[in-house]
Amino acid sequence: MKNIKKYPELAPEDPSLLNDFQASYDSPSTFVVQKGGKTTSYNVQKGYGYYLKSLKNIQSLTDVGALLDRNLTFAEITDIVDYLDMKMIDVAKSASVSPSTVSRWTADSPIGTPGSYQFFKIDEAIKKGVAYFGNPSRLKSWLNSPNLALGQARPADLMVSLTGIELVHEAIDALHFGNVL
Repeated sequence: MKNIKKYPELAPEDPSLLNDFQASYDSPSTFVVQKGGKTTSYNVQKGYGYYLKSLKNIQSLTDVGALLDRNLTFAEITDIVDYLDMKMIDVAKSASVSPSTVSRWTADSPIGTPGSYQFFKIDEAIKKGVAYFGNPSRLKSWLNSPNLALGQARPADLMVSLTGIELVHEAIDALHFGNVL
């Protein structure tokens, strides 16, 4: 029979015993990390969208999924298309449709579920990038520059495919951890 290790009871009023991610659901949108004698505060933005206005007030991924299953409209993704200077072929590839389909879209046209999810992921990367770079123009400069970690590809060019957008997310995450990309 193995020995069972007994752990001491934790006093809920002792914050030093809690890790950085333990907090009540109604906690403020700021969390504090203490490491190496230094304290850093991070603001946590609520909602999910940057350019996708319909996602800005959504509080759960379940609600995001339900909204995307109902499909975004072409009007909702226009700000992303303009920001990334996407051509019709790029929009078509991102939305998993043909360029002729994109040419027939009106503002109210649904872009389909695969396209809705892709543009959600693009919008997430933009939001993450703006949080890191400080403003959309600095992010746009990074997105339009060849990137060594991405095989000298421009991150903006990669954002039209599912694999490419994941690579861009990883590159932005790497920047957060101090890697030069």
